[in-house]
Amino acid sequence: MDFGDCPCTGKTLTKLVKPLVMAFLAKGRLHGYAIQRLLESQGGFAHGPPDLSGVYRSLKEMESQGYVESSWISSDGGPPKRCFSLTESGLACLARWKETLIDYRAQIDELIGFMDELTLEEMSGQGGEIGEER
Repeated sequence: MDFGDCPCTGKTLTKLVKPLVMAFLAKGRLHGYAIQRLLESQGGFAHGPPDLSGVYRSLKEMESQGYVESSWISSDGGPPKRCFSLTESGLACLARWKETLIDYRAQIDELIGFMDELTLEEMSGQGGEIGEER
């Protein structure tokens, strides 16, 4: 069975890139390539982390929202690098993300608990009508 673009494959987890990038930036200023390497080390992406252009798109969007700011840093032996840091608004957003993810985790744990209680008959679609007495 091919689930293609079904959210059940975990493809929607890429939405977690932004809070993850914010968490990296909460520890200090980073350039895009360093952020990309950190994302690669995290795992948890159904089809791999976003490519470097995707990372920069996310950073640009977060910068336009006021969550990150950037500046150019000259480097020894190479071209200047655009480095990003988290703003006060970004720190507040990251704190809210944490609260949201804690709430999601509780909801997910409840859903998994419900699924754990399903019988094989119910999981095969042979369980009868909802609300039907057994």
